Amino acid sequence: MRKRCAKQGLLGLALCFLLLGLAAESLSAHTQLAESSPEKQERVSNLTEIELTFSSELLDDGNARIVLTTLHDGKEVPIGDTVFVSEYTIRADVPTQPAPGQYVVRYRVTAIDGDVNDSGYAFEVLGPKGDNTIWIILGAGIFAIALLMVFLWVRKIRNNDNSENSPT
Repeated sequence: MRKRCAKQGLLGLALCFLLLGLAAESLSAHTQLAESSPEKQERVSNLTEIELTFSSELLDDGNARIVLTTLHDGKEVPIGDTVFVSEYTIRADVPTQPAPGQYVVRYRVTAIDGDVNDSGYAFEVLGPKGDNTIWIILGAGIFAIALLMVFLWVRKIRNNDNSENSPT
């Protein structure tokens, strides 16, 4: 009986340490970027907003901020104010489409445990897709010329056949 109580006591103590360790780990875990739009290294053709979702709850302390800059010279691109969409997500509108090129999203947020996360990632804005009208016209022109050449070739062959078959 005594051995059984000692085993149960040790098992209970080990379980307590395990639970305390897991709780301490979750309390000291730093918040990380879980999802983003645009995503890291993504190539986008239309950018209307930047939305970032984190792995833990954020503190709305007035310091949350999203900044958009060009990759090569670090020039800041004007975007809207950073707003909280939920306890985990912040967003900033992009009122005007940035020029094609590479950009960096920088962000600063405070997790509910007071941990500040200040980081960023790069992505690329693509140029607008061109108008295909010129290619359609060019293709139709080439097709028309090829059709005309086939017509003239067939006509020439028929004329040659007719001249060879006609009595002289």
